[in-house]
Amino acid sequence: MVFTIILKLFFGLFGLLLVARLLGKKTLSEITPFDLIYTLVLGGILEESIYDDNVSVFHVLFAIALWALLIYFIEEFVQKNETINRWLKGEPAVLIHNGQLNIQEITRNHIEMEQLRTMLRQKQCFSLANAKYVVLENAGQISVLTHSEDEQTLAIMLVDQGNIQYPVLQSHHLSETWLREELQKQGYSSFKNLIYVEWSQDNGFYIITKAETIQARYRIDG
Repeated sequence: MVFTIILKLFFGLFGLLLVARLLGKKTLSEITPFDLIYTLVLGGILEESIYDDNVSVFHVLFAIALWALLIYFIEEFVQKNETINRWLKGEPAVLIHNGQLNIQEITRNHIEMEQLRTMLRQKQCFSLANAKYVVLENAGQISVLTHSEDEQTLAIMLVDQGNIQYPVLQSHHLSETWLREELQKQGYSSFKNLIYVEWSQDNGFYIITKAETIQARYRIDG
């Protein structure tokens, strides 16, 4: 019993290494959801078989070999078919194009403005005003090209999709009255058409209206 479990674990590890080899030289951040499914299914096969006395080591080897072959042939087929490859593994999405917010891709990928700001900060870009191009990669990471690599200041988001961010105003000791007055000075009397408003002590306001956004699909690969 114990020896059989050890053998199954050994060949299970071998199977996982084989899958990792078939997936190629990818880092964890580069693995697509499609790749993850391969590994999860193999893990499920091993989990069910290790403690089942009716499943022999031969059965485990057969399942691993069959699954590895399926992975190999699917990968080969997908790589040769551009349309299926794009459908299964996805394609990069341009969220900001030449400084313009691409609201179509942001909506299609279910990204909130605060999520976008968080991802930008992780790339040392502390304001949307500094982002020239932002690409959402297949694995969920973003690539950022900024307007300038000069010293950047932290900006706060005051309006998101037409909604005033009251907790942000309060935490920075700002008022709605102040915000309305400042935006009126900029020529905006209503929040309804404001997609995004941020403010920093050094740079002041950065405002994106509905009219300034784009709705497009940009192909950058393939």
